[in-house]
Amino acid sequence: MSATKHSRSDDEDSAAAAPGPKKHHFTPLELQKKQLDKLLEKIDKPVHIPQRPNQKRTMKEPKDYVKNVQGSSAGAGSGEFHVYRAGRRREYARLKNMELESKEQRELREHEEKMRAKKAEDEEKTEKNRSKRQRRKQRASNNKLSKRKPDSRPDDDEKSENEKSGDDSEDKDDGGENTQGSTR
Repeated sequence: MSATKHSRSDDEDSAAAAPGPKKHHFTPLELQKKQLDKLLEKIDKPVHIPQRPNQKRTMKEPKDYVKNVQGSSAGAGSGEFHVYRAGRRREYARLKNMELESKEQRELREHEEKMRAKKAEDEEKTEKNRSKRQRRKQRASNNKLSKRKPDSRPDDDEKSENEKSGDDSEDKDDGGENTQGSTR
């Protein structure tokens, strides 16, 4: 009898399941999707993004006036031990912070020096490569000039024309020197 009472037809089950079962355990992807959908529902509302907390560990300044000074009286009470431990903990935390700061400064100094040396090395290498390129370029331009045929020089063409006409006035102007370096 209970089987007929609780049994539903397939149509009723699908209608009841249409809104979807409520899940309490979401996968990270589903959780992110749900959060994004919630944000996108109210697109006009500004979103507050909190700032990151400072990474620096700040401690309280040491007190100028210490109230719980242990005197020279005999027999300290049971509460004095806890006061001592708290003071000791603060002092060790202060020393640890001082060591961390000095370590960070030392590492920063070493890093800057290393970067400076690397930059100088890179500039030196760049200058060396630049001079190599310039020498190669100069050599290539010199080779182009030396590979030219002496007949193709414009000055030689003028001289050959002057020789044909029998005019040697150009050689006389130079004082007999041959500035082109060509041989006749």
